[in-house]
Amino acid sequence: MARQPVVFVLQSDSIGTPLRIAAGVTGQAAADSIQADADKKASFELSDYLQGLITTRHKTGSVAEVYSDVPLPVTFDFVEWAGDPPVDTFDLVDQGPFYLLDALIPKSRSKAFYTSYSSLLNYLITTKSCLTWWPDSESKKVGVDQPEFLNFLQVQSITPISVAARVTFNFTDGTSVDNAVVNTVTGVEYMQLVYFPCGYTQLGIALVMAEAYADKTLASYSVVIKTGTTVISKVYTFEPDATYYDNTRILYVKNPFGLLEIVRCTGKGEQNNKITIEIARTDGQILPDKISWKNENEDVVKANTGHLSKLQMQWLSYMDFLEAYELQGSILHPIVFHDLSLPVIHDNIYQYDAELEYEYAYLQTIETA
Repeated sequence: MARQPVVFVLQSDSIGTPLRIAAGVTGQAAADSIQADADKKASFELSDYLQGLITTRHKTGSVAEVYSDVPLPVTFDFVEWAGDPPVDTFDLVDQGPFYLLDALIPKSRSKAFYTSYSSLLNYLITTKSCLTWWPDSESKKVGVDQPEFLNFLQVQSITPISVAARVTFNFTDGTSVDNAVVNTVTGVEYMQLVYFPCGYTQLGIALVMAEAYADKTLASYSVVIKTGTTVISKVYTFEPDATYYDNTRILYVKNPFGLLEIVRCTGKGEQNNKITIEIARTDGQILPDKISWKNENEDVVKANTGHLSKLQMQWLSYMDFLEAYELQGSILHPIVFHDLSLPVIHDNIYQYDAELEYEYAYLQTIETA
């Protein structure tokens, strides 16, 4: 996990002096070079360097597919440099391969996490979770045209397998029906990440309902990932919401696994103009009157998430709001958050909402004269 401490301690048996140990990733420029101490040891913390190696944040569309570069396989190289001038005449030590995610364990849950699990890999194998902290015990309310997706890391089989998303329709009369396979991806190797679209429109649920279940009303639908008949993921449930809301905003925000996740809000945009005028008066004869001005323009949106439960609010609080986008048509436009109001969680309160204020990146203008 690139946003957690990634520490290596190396000890040399070289007799050369002075002695340095260099650390890097195969195929990349050296990350660091450190003078060994009196015990010929050098320590490296490489998380800052590793974060720059991750570039992919999201996929879109209605077809399941494999990410080509997430997680990123990396091998660490450590080399001894000794002598004056130093030369790398000593053994190269390789450590790896490791599979790199731009991830961290949220601080508020890290203690409980490491009490139960030895690592993120152990957690994913044990719980069969997708790469989201959304509480799977609760359904996620989604707009009928809203994109949704699950990112599934294949850690259940060392050998390649076929993985498929299966959808179950849950009706208001209390009955359910398995609607069979929606998306299948074949030959998924160990540690490959698969994108599964699971929005109401992405899955074509309206057409299926009209053709096969016209006499029923859909309350929710559940998505689970299987290989053959074996369940290899948690069940995630989505509740379609056809209610009309003014100024619906679909935000993509980076989650703790380094991937984008959707937050639906409503909010009004406003344009702020701040004009500063400075006037220097003269007699108008020798020097003309001088006027200087400064005009600052920005488009700001003040949004609200609507009602969220305690667990859903915790999910929102885990997000990395330093990287976010608003979906405009089919384009993700980068946004910059100003003020975030995330309520304090209390045991005796069961519903919350969050206020989010942001502006559109690259649209702020400043004019001066």
